[in-house]
Order: sequence, then structure tokens, then C-alpha cells
Amino acid sequence: MDILQPELIWVDGRCYRVYENVKRVQDACNLSPYVEDDDQTACNDSEEEYDSGIDIVPHGSRYKHTFSVARVLFRSIIGAKGAVHKKLEAETKTQIKIPKIGEDGDIVIIGSDHRAIKKARTRINLIIETARKRLPKTHFVSIPLNEGQIIMNFNMFKNDVLSDPAKIPKGVDEMIFQKPSKLHLTIGVLTLLDAAEINKAVEALDFCKKHIVKPAIEKYGEIPIRLKGTEIMNDDPSEARVLYAEVEDQNEILQNIADEILYHYDSIGLLEQREKKVKLHVTLMKTSYKLSNENLKKDGNGSPTKTKLTFDARDILEAHKDTIFGETTVKQIHLSQRHTISSNGYYQATAKINVHDGF
Repeated sequence: MDILQPELIWVDGRCYRVYENVKRVQDACNLSPYVEDDDQTACNDSEEEYDSGIDIVPHGSRYKHTFSVARVLFRSIIGAKGAVHKKLEAETKTQIKIPKIGEDGDIVIIGSDHRAIKKARTRINLIIETARKRLPKTHFVSIPLNEGQIIMNFNMFKNDVLSDPAKIPKGVDEMIFQKPSKLHLTIGVLTLLDAAEINKAVEALDFCKKHIVKPAIEKYGEIPIRLKGTEIMNDDPSEARVLYAEVEDQNEILQNIADEILYHYDSIGLLEQREKKVKLHVTLMKTSYKLSNENLKKDGNGSPTKTKLTFDARDILEAHKDTIFGETTVKQIHLSQRHTISSNGYYQATAKINVHDGF
């Protein structure tokens, strides 16, 4: 099943299959662990596969390519006892200089021709993207909606769901509700691994203000939205994990802004864009908010692992299918830090846009 349904990684607009069982795949087709998923034969080793637009300069009688990587990722490129590093150099016929773990610095690839360097860079990109996917998300681009009317209506919704202990749906308790001060709309989630990536994300938000938000405000004025009705993320309401308020967006002004912001962050390599459109929603209930021992079990190796908690959302969806949680206009867009809290109860902002300031 690892071969039939491998993990997929997107790098520079190309899709690659990542095989966990490397030996079986290599034996089958003499492949590296990373195989490009395109219309060509899987074993094809064409020049086009490595034709990425990277800066390669002369280096004596050879060529050199230098690029930066967050140092937390060096360990993945080096591997246990340097095994990955050695394998990369042997298979790409290049010399790859990597700073020692814990030190800052650039990675340098030296090779006898452009093709070898491009091949090495492609392989390193795949390792980086695979490692990055497994690291926790650190930031997200958000629109705060922790306003008086919305908070009041959310609390009324929460009290209604919990009002009769005898009728509380299976899996529902106070711990799975969002904190009122943290109600928000998410545009995209990011993994920012060092100061350089954080600065890049801040600069991206400023770019979005000037080139996406400002033109929309000049054209349409305020961006009104209404939160009405409830829905879940999965198909089975009896086994829900996330329940959210739906967002009514007049003329899809906010939708277009959010999509353009998502695309920009994706285009500069700061997020993995799984969808072309942002799903506009405001999370009200989520089982992952419940951090307790009851969702921790031991796996076969005796290590703790989280199980997926669910709740029965059927009665909630029926009772609140037309509930209005409030009307407002978009006032700010934040680059928010996950798992933090500011003085007003919302997430700490690394950067923010005041939508109407200076426009």
C-alpha cells in the first residue's frame, strides 16, 4: 500500500511521490526515494526533470549554487551519521556543503555541470518539503472576529448546546468550544522556522496590503460579512471533529482577497497550497481543543499517540442551521502566532494590517 498510495509532495509546481519503502521501489525501477509524478515514465531521467530556475555561477573549473535553508532542517538533509548527505552526493555526483547542526549558514552545491547541481537541488528541496510537512505549524494569516455582537451570539449558541445536561450530544463538552476572544477566520497556515522566514512572511503581508487589500478597498469600500448557519468539515455529522459558522460574503469580495493572499504566500514558498480557494468559515467547536489524557493512548511501542476525538453534531446542525452569529466588516488582517494569547485574549500578532489605515 505504501507504493500504491505514497505521500505526495509539491515542489516548484511539480508533484513528487515519496516512498517510505525505499528498497522495494529502488529494486523495482532503480529509483531514488523521491520520484517525480508526471506524465513521463517513472524511471525517466530527462534534463527537463531538473530544469529549475536556480542561480548557478562558475567556481573554478566547476560550477556552484548557494541557497539558504532554516537550520532546523539541516538534520534531515544530513541524516543519521551523514547517510542522507553521502547518498545525495553519490547519486548526484556533486559536493554538497552543509553547516554543522546548530550553526547558521548557506548550503553550497558544487558540481561539474548545471544538470548535476539542479538534480541535487531538486532532491534537497524534496527532503526539505517532506521534513517541513512533519513540523508543527507556527503561524497563520487570520481575520479577527472577536467583536461584541459576535461574541455575545457565540456565547448564546454555546449556552444553548450545553443548557440541558441530559441532552448534551455525545462527545460534546465545554472544552471543545472555541474561546470567544479567539474567534477568527483563517486564510492560510504557515510553518516559519527562523527569523528570515518570519521576516519574509511579514513582508508578504505588507505586499498584500499594498497590492491586494488596498485596491479592493478603493474599489468597494468596506467589506461586509455575515456569519449565519452551521456546518461541519467531514461528511458524517454523528462523528464530527470541527463545527463552524458559515460566512456570507457579499459579491465574494472577501473571497477574492483571501484567495489572492493565499496565492501570494504560496508563490513565495511559505505555505503548501492544497486548495485554490480559501474556505471561509469561523470555527466554533473543534475536538483538538480538548487537551486531556482521555485522547492519549499507548501505541505498540509504548509511545503516546493522539487518537481522533469526535462528537455528534446532528442536533446542533439542525437547531442552528439558520442561527445568525453577527454582521461585521473586515477591519484587520493578522499574521498570528499559534498557541499564544495577547492582552485582549486574541492571538499575538507578528504583523497586522489595519484595513482602512492610509488608504
